[in-house]
Amino acid sequence: MSFYTFLESAYRSLAYGLAWIVAFFANIGLMPNKLCTEPVVFVSEDCYQIIWETSQPSTAWVEVDGQIFTDHVAGLIRWEEKVHKVDIPMQALDDAGGYTIHYQHIIAKMQAFDINQLKGKEISKRYDFRPIDFSDGLQIYNISDNHSALSPADQVARYWGDDLDLLILNGDIMNDAHLPHYLNDVIKLASAVTGGTRPVLYARGNHDVRGGYAAPLGRWVGAPSEDRYYFTTRIGPLWIAVFDAGEDNADSGDGYYGMIDFAAYREKQTAYFENVVARAAEEFDAPGVEYRLLVSHMPVGDTREAYQQVHQAWKALANQMKLDLALHGHTHQAEYYPAGEYNGQNYPIIIGSRPGAQFIGTAVEFAGGKITAWFTGINHQITRKINIG
Repeated sequence: MSFYTFLESAYRSLAYGLAWIVAFFANIGLMPNKLCTEPVVFVSEDCYQIIWETSQPSTAWVEVDGQIFTDHVAGLIRWEEKVHKVDIPMQALDDAGGYTIHYQHIIAKMQAFDINQLKGKEISKRYDFRPIDFSDGLQIYNISDNHSALSPADQVARYWGDDLDLLILNGDIMNDAHLPHYLNDVIKLASAVTGGTRPVLYARGNHDVRGGYAAPLGRWVGAPSEDRYYFTTRIGPLWIAVFDAGEDNADSGDGYYGMIDFAAYREKQTAYFENVVARAAEEFDAPGVEYRLLVSHMPVGDTREAYQQVHQAWKALANQMKLDLALHGHTHQAEYYPAGEYNGQNYPIIIGSRPGAQFIGTAVEFAGGKITAWFTGINHQITRKINIG
């Protein structure tokens, strides 16, 4: 045996021994793999994405009515992640009315075929899930711009109580992404309000893109991919378009040092929504669509932003979508604009969250062909009621 082979063998023996010690303590509970947050059921295109965080790197899967859905990439089960994201077909979860999350700590990976010998204890937890219920109308709560402050935003967003159908987190839920654990702010707020029992829709804000850890945010929130936060989705009779302008400053702005390229990202987004409009019969004009909602952190067509050409193009596209309402944040105001009174939009607009000690969010109800909204605050007091039509 060569000296090199001896050292390699000794290293492997030592590594195996340490791994088994760690596995032993993990399995008897001295190094527990804790659930850091309750799961969140995000809406993304034609699926739900169930996301949660564990204290140790783990494999993860979700069981829905006996069917297993894994957290994987290109056929490989993820084992090195603490944040877990599992796609579930909407209809499957709606029909089941509940799901069970599973996670198992991977102690060490020595060789490709050794991984099964080095797992910690499997942990599972079941959650009830209530899909959107249109029998009594559709109850939505929209909140944004809490900038990493969990309270009082979580209390304000509980306005509907058990009647909540859909929670919308409309950007700037975190103040920035300068540290990795800041990404968890979105899950913390959504989990605190829904407890994993109601669907959540996320739209990215301009503060959500700032910081060295902003790139992997798509792993932590409902989004088609880490490269795309804009999409459309259909939930029963409700059709939703989610826009994402990204940063509200120009790419050449001070402090970015050439590290952002939202111009190209917005160009792709323009092409995407041009295709949505061209496919109206499959999107907002599809059979069964009764309500059409636009969700975007920054108001589409906002004349205050740096990239006016894009905003004008998006406004023209939105004006073709036969929208019943647009929900925005960004300006830190609670404001309502009837159709035609903002910047030429032909649909009504609510800028629906005012941060601060007297936090204001927006409750929206779609019922009987009419839309009603309320600006609400702490202790669920109503500051304004809006009859939209």
